[in-house]
Amino acid sequence: MNTEQNRLTFILITFFLVQACTNVTQQQMSPEEYANYVGDLIVENTDFRFEPALQEFEQDGLYLIDFPVNEMGTYYARSLVEIEGVDEVDYTALFAVSHQAGSIEIEFNGSTIYSNSTRQDGHLKYIDYGLFEYQEKVPMNLEDGEYPLVIRFTPEVAGEDRIYFSFIRSDNSLGYEPASLKSPSDEEELQHYGYWWVGPVSSDVDKQELMNTDLSASELIERKYESTNGETVRWDIPKLHLVKSLPGWLTYQNWHYSGGTFLDAMRNVSDYFEGTDYSSYIKDHQTFLKENIQEIGQMREDYGLIESPFGHYFRFSLLDDMGMQTVPYVNSLIETGADNIDEDSFEYDLAMRVTDHILNDASRMDDGTFARFTPDTMSVWADDLFMSSIVLLKMYELTGEDRYLDEVVNQVIQFDNYLLDEPSNLYWHGYFSWVDENSSSKWSRANGWTIMAKVELLKVMPEDHPKRNEIMDIFIRHCEGLLAVQSEEGRWHQVLDDPSTYLETSGTAMFVRGFAEGVNQGWLERGKYTEAINTGWASLTQQIDEEGNIIGIVRGTPILFSDEEYDNWGTRINDPRGLGALLYAAIAVDEFQNRSN
Repeated sequence: MNTEQNRLTFILITFFLVQACTNVTQQQMSPEEYANYVGDLIVENTDFRFEPALQEFEQDGLYLIDFPVNEMGTYYARSLVEIEGVDEVDYTALFAVSHQAGSIEIEFNGSTIYSNSTRQDGHLKYIDYGLFEYQEKVPMNLEDGEYPLVIRFTPEVAGEDRIYFSFIRSDNSLGYEPASLKSPSDEEELQHYGYWWVGPVSSDVDKQELMNTDLSASELIERKYESTNGETVRWDIPKLHLVKSLPGWLTYQNWHYSGGTFLDAMRNVSDYFEGTDYSSYIKDHQTFLKENIQEIGQMREDYGLIESPFGHYFRFSLLDDMGMQTVPYVNSLIETGADNIDEDSFEYDLAMRVTDHILNDASRMDDGTFARFTPDTMSVWADDLFMSSIVLLKMYELTGEDRYLDEVVNQVIQFDNYLLDEPSNLYWHGYFSWVDENSSSKWSRANGWTIMAKVELLKVMPEDHPKRNEIMDIFIRHCEGLLAVQSEEGRWHQVLDDPSTYLETSGTAMFVRGFAEGVNQGWLERGKYTEAINTGWASLTQQIDEEGNIIGIVRGTPILFSDEEYDNWGTRINDPRGLGALLYAAIAVDEFQNRSN
């Protein structure tokens, strides 16, 4: 066949595939068909490889200065700080910095704002999205404008000369939105390089000339200086390294809670539906991490990276960073059997390290409830009930140790205490301890995460457990609240009790799964929930566009501050955060339908 014939054949095949997909959804896919469709979509969109990318100057709001010469001496760096919108925010700014051992002086707009000399590396800890613990914070009084920033640094050890800094909010230490940094030059091709540097300069070079903030970019490139070894050095752009990145924008292959969720669901699908087997994909996913995690860790250390493939594995702070991601590895241990576990294996070490962190080191309120440091200390996020619970319940299944089960039981009760809106029997997205108030809205997927956690708990909780009835009451009450706000279309709204917000897919999948599982297990009345399950499922199977994409899944969502903000928070096609829930729902609905026939 010639090229034109090949092209025509491809177009025709694509057309008939899309038509077939559309026809199936119009007829409503069976749960098994839908599970296979979603599972195959995940497999086809996962690319187990890396591709090259250029190291970024800014990483999650943090800036890195890294002088590339392995020699003793004094180095200088300069950047431009753009401040825009000070009057539009109701908080002030801090300059935050952490640096390796040595002597440092930092000038902003010609005035010294920080100086220090130390023989110890400064503390820097990645806590949350856009939130770090720093060595030092300095109050700033900023106005709109463009200001030079100059840094002078003499490292204690040659080659150990990294400086991390940021402009942060005074109220919660998150990024200060009005501030951004750019290259000293306005040339577009130089903007990726956020600073210029020079060094190591001789002690005979006039410090004031190097710190002179009045010099323009054109004047800087005319300057040359004597180095510590007698050579000539000039202002230069930083050495930005080629780094490994993950291809695409969905990154199903990454270490992420969404991946842990759909891998667990794919295992369940493989066990439940005859003829469906995703075990090789699950193994490939785990192998990709195990074979590359050490190399990625070395790359991060070599280049001072904050963001990278498997980034949450290295942050290891939030429940988002570890809980669900570890579930597939505990599943592998369960399949091996408790008596046959290799305690030196990657899987066992990971499971013990993660669950030990959750039980002993995860951030909590004084009463033990899991909480985060954002939007402020301490905030309870509904999401975290699921992020923490499933791996602990898996460890309970593996070991039989009550400490894992007891933690989940206590968290379910505490989250209900903090997040339940009693009139509606729905959950707020968050609770802010510093003002003793709930957040603005009852976000759909946040409620979904908690429903799925309660389903998993009730499935493994002994019938004679002293708190089983309390957990059951919490589950049933929440389901009743959700039942009352289901739309006629079958899905639930992005903000559950605000019908002006859009209909959202992932939360719907979680609720359909919760209802169907509740009926299957005898926890919920079949007659009361049958219509909700059927209409919800029918609507879910229609959320496939003409190109075969799953639609209506809201992207990753922080705690927002109005229903309108949630409504404006957009969806993404094939977003992995909802795919696991769709698979769980398919299993529960299939069992529900089989029991109905």
